[in-house]
Amino acid sequence: MLNFGFRKFKLGAMFGIPVYLDWSTIFLALMFLQSGDIVFAVGLAVILLASIVLHELGHSLTARCFGCETRDITLTVIGGCASLERMPRKAWQEFLVSAAGPATSFVLGIILFVAALYLTGDNLLGILLYCGAQLNIGLGLFNLLPGFPMDGGRIFRSVMRAFMTRAKATYAAMVVGRVAAGLLVLGPLLGVTHIWIIPIGGSFILRALIAWMIWQEGWREYQLALAEESFTRWTQDDFEARVSPPPYDR
Repeated sequence: MLNFGFRKFKLGAMFGIPVYLDWSTIFLALMFLQSGDIVFAVGLAVILLASIVLHELGHSLTARCFGCETRDITLTVIGGCASLERMPRKAWQEFLVSAAGPATSFVLGIILFVAALYLTGDNLLGILLYCGAQLNIGLGLFNLLPGFPMDGGRIFRSVMRAFMTRAKATYAAMVVGRVAAGLLVLGPLLGVTHIWIIPIGGSFILRALIAWMIWQEGWREYQLALAEESFTRWTQDDFEARVSPPPYDR
């Protein structure tokens, strides 16, 4: 049974991880209803939301292998978010955790495509499975955008960490992400039709919302990386000066 909260509904839990549905997903339902077929719209929405949950579980269960637990998974209009308690510190572990989501989507897309091709005929179920395959391939490609909070941004950072510090790698990922964000919004006006390997299209408002999220999240990740780098350089005197109480007896 759905548990109503201020901004989201609790759908349940998988592998001990709570799964929530954000109120903004109502816009997904409205977009699918434009097809004119309620059964098709509901079926496609269920396939998409289930696919997003599996995508985020790919991240969460891979992170669990490295001792990093997930507080919850939230489904929103622009995708899902797995709230990890912390990211693995080693670059290769961050790479695997980040790549696990898109890999899950691609595998699921292939499974649905094969099922649509061999297990069904030209009927509603077959069309739903085929559309679900397309959605999963699109979900995997979308998350490869090279900018935070997309998986591509973290993958790019983990690769760049082989050549530079975490803070500098985060800055490089932020810059690349902001270029991608700018192309998302201005690309059609500049004659750019693809970012990375992802075609630019769809609602301008949705593209602008995604671009704004990439722009803001990149800066936040960079500030966090700077703070972490600064902390690792503290000496014992620096630490005691910042955490010790003032000498009230003076």
